[in-house]
Amino acid sequence: MRLRSRGRFNVKRLARVASDRLRGTAFDRALDAAVRAGTRDFVFGWNRGLGDIALGLVPLFQRIRAAVPAARIEVYTRADLAAGFALAGCDAVHTVAGLARGPAVDIAAAAAAQERQLPANAVVFADPDPTRWLDGRRTTYPPVLHWKPQWDALADALVPPAPERITIGAHVSSETARYYGYVKDWPVAHWRSLLARFQHRDDVRWLLFGYAPEPALPYGNVIDLRGRTDLLTLLAVLRTRCRILVAPDSGILTLAYYLAGSTALDVISLWSDPRQGVLKQRCPSANPRLVHTPLIGPGEDVRAIPVDQVEAAVEAAIATARAAVPDHVVTG
Repeated sequence: MRLRSRGRFNVKRLARVASDRLRGTAFDRALDAAVRAGTRDFVFGWNRGLGDIALGLVPLFQRIRAAVPAARIEVYTRADLAAGFALAGCDAVHTVAGLARGPAVDIAAAAAAQERQLPANAVVFADPDPTRWLDGRRTTYPPVLHWKPQWDALADALVPPAPERITIGAHVSSETARYYGYVKDWPVAHWRSLLARFQHRDDVRWLLFGYAPEPALPYGNVIDLRGRTDLLTLLAVLRTRCRILVAPDSGILTLAYYLAGSTALDVISLWSDPRQGVLKQRCPSANPRLVHTPLIGPGEDVRAIPVDQVEAAVEAAIATARAAVPDHVVTG
């Protein structure tokens, strides 16, 4: 667990907040200047997390389009984030070869390498700071991610429908947990125990999501999709097959939460730090039929969430799903 200082008088942060409120943030000032100049082109670099596309960048994109309805937004990013930006309403997404997570994107160099000209007079945000730029106003523009109905068919080759069963998705590992100073993932031993408690149930099935099919979780009513889906296919499976999702704070959880449409989905989320992710954003889901049950670990340690508590939440969601007619409907 990371150490957190609470109640400490942070002079630098107070000065920064005061400056932003008095002068506006760097984003505020750049957007105001663009409106005055009649600029319509905005270029972003992004080399951080998947979930922050929805949490941080989408509200900024929405602010731009509210101020400049004819805006054109381009992004330079890693290849593994391109599908996330496909949901974010960007006009163009350019992937930068060999880009490792972390450093700011050198947009000029990336454009030159692709023999691409940046739009004249474009407003360029090479290293956006949405944490600062959205401070105190995260709820003004609730994130909305846009889904194309034709993507639903991506699920068909992997997972057949099973209307007689309640399908539960489980995101077993957040993959990027190593970039954070605290534990984000529920222990594998806990997942094993949870799945074992349902292994003889013929009224449910589990779909496992993650980067790689390790460690093995071999149970009869489990379909292991780890390592077998790209992002859009995973979301298609989630939209069209899953009635319940169990997931740690992660990019997958965030995208599922803010994906627009009307899909009956009970989300059980597992947390160490409740001041992060969708809990920090404090915005409603873009899906009016999504029901969210966050479980926060005692002592802010996700590892301390008991298996019994997660099992009880899953059983409650199964009961809700069984009482609903139809069991699973996707529209929009």
